[in-house]
Amino acid sequence: MVNGPDDMRVSIVIPMRNEEKYIGDCLESLLVQDQNGETLEVIVVDGASEDSSREIVESMVPRFTQLKLLQNPRRITPVSLNMGVKAAAGEVVIILGAHSYVAKDFVSKNLHYLNTMVVDCVGGSIAPVGDSYQGVAIALAMSSPIGVGNAFYRYSKVQRLVDTVQFGAYRREVFRRVGYFDEELVRNQDFELNHRIVSTGGRILLAPEVHGFYVVRSSIPKLFKQYFDYGYWKTKVILKEIGAFRLRYQIPPIFILTLLISGLLGIFSPAMWSFFQGILALYGALVLLTSVKISLNSGLKFLPVLPFAFITLHFGFGLGLITSWTQRLIARTNGNGRN
Repeated sequence: MVNGPDDMRVSIVIPMRNEEKYIGDCLESLLVQDQNGETLEVIVVDGASEDSSREIVESMVPRFTQLKLLQNPRRITPVSLNMGVKAAAGEVVIILGAHSYVAKDFVSKNLHYLNTMVVDCVGGSIAPVGDSYQGVAIALAMSSPIGVGNAFYRYSKVQRLVDTVQFGAYRREVFRRVGYFDEELVRNQDFELNHRIVSTGGRILLAPEVHGFYVVRSSIPKLFKQYFDYGYWKTKVILKEIGAFRLRYQIPPIFILTLLISGLLGIFSPAMWSFFQGILALYGALVLLTSVKISLNSGLKFLPVLPFAFITLHFGFGLGLITSWTQRLIARTNGNGRN
């Protein structure tokens, strides 16, 4: 390694659209990094915001040695990411969300691991936080394996190699080797890029000592839309790269379809109706017991919302996948009909 952690230049790329509520805190957390400010470049790419997001960023330019604001009229997140990465001058490129903020040593600790370990990307422990009553309950659900499965960056305290991270710090050479973000993927573009890295022999490290914070959606309906989109676009990733298939992603849609089929068959069969009631009772008990356990530790006032947060995470993602499957099946059927 030619450069040490103190002189390696870092570029942080932040896609932004209508983030007036969060972008200020995000940039403030970068202003106080213990990394040498002369080596820290921040590139915000605005997707035609209609609120005061741009003005907030512009107002902070005098306080940053290296803060750039780019415009993305296409409004698509991966386009903003690619614009930022291509404009970046850093040997390390960190992807950050406008809905996030980071610890004071976030950059320096990322550099520490990139400089001391043979890895292509480092990602930290990204703690979900809420800024509303429902948001706090959602954050608690997203901090549980029952809510997010084995998305280790949400809750793991163990350093390990993983298949994806959130807000990764990438060596610049990674983009030259595997390419940029897929601009056809409105969601899951970071997962798809990380899959390309790992599938070509790269290594991604989860380092829980690297601390970031992600402000979750503020209400159950907003959470449902977010996770429906995640599920919908996950199918697009798998269709592009079959190696990205993971059985764990199929559990929510399989569960939903099992409920639907057994419930319908239960109209005619007492045995199927008992089966339907049984799996529904088991799921309900799991969600309720987990919600009670979390509430006892974090506050009973969140108990009324927690079950809905878990159900939304599971059913939003599952219904998104099912919708994508169904659309593809209809398209193939219609295509075959014309041939």
